[in-house]
Amino acid sequence: MHPDLIVIYTNRLNACQAFYTELGLTFVTEQHGPGPEHYATQLDGTVFELYPASPRRPATGSLRLGLTIPAGPRTAPVGQHTHSDPDGRTVVLTVTQQTHPMTTAQEARTAIHHAFGDTARADIKTLPAGNLAITINKGNHAATIDGHDSSGWGWTVDPAEDDGFTGHENIAATLDEALTSIRAALIRPGRADGAP
Repeated sequence: MHPDLIVIYTNRLNACQAFYTELGLTFVTEQHGPGPEHYATQLDGTVFELYPASPRRPATGSLRLGLTIPAGPRTAPVGQHTHSDPDGRTVVLTVTQQTHPMTTAQEARTAIHHAFGDTARADIKTLPAGNLAITINKGNHAATIDGHDSSGWGWTVDPAEDDGFTGHENIAATLDEALTSIRAALIRPGRADGAP
């Protein structure tokens, strides 16, 4: 068993989003039906969300949160760092060397299913150097993702149908970040067939 959802309610939504982004997390803006606009990201299969506090859902009080992330250009140096978020919650950040093996096709398939459930079809190819080339089809839309854990993941939603395609519009540090961003792009207003 492992947690699959952590929600923090805050009266300082934008300040908390900026704080956690500075630690190395990448958020997308979401809104479910008439609910409030909030920020979401995925941490190794756990959805982490920041919601605005309300009379019905008051601000999350005292909390000690531990996060482990691989070292990258936007993270603190390797080691353990203790911070306080804008609401005073303790955040212990452990930054590790990126020594884990490359994502396998099965791990990618599991991550895609976690992000989209049964509403998307995925084609995954493992290239000779270990990179993955992924195409996700959801409704009338498609997304392509290429990369691996040490170099990052390039992704594009609804790529152009020409032979001159030379790269991706977006880059994510992890496959989970790419999938979170693709999911948000497919469910944004104006994409009637993109709802999960």
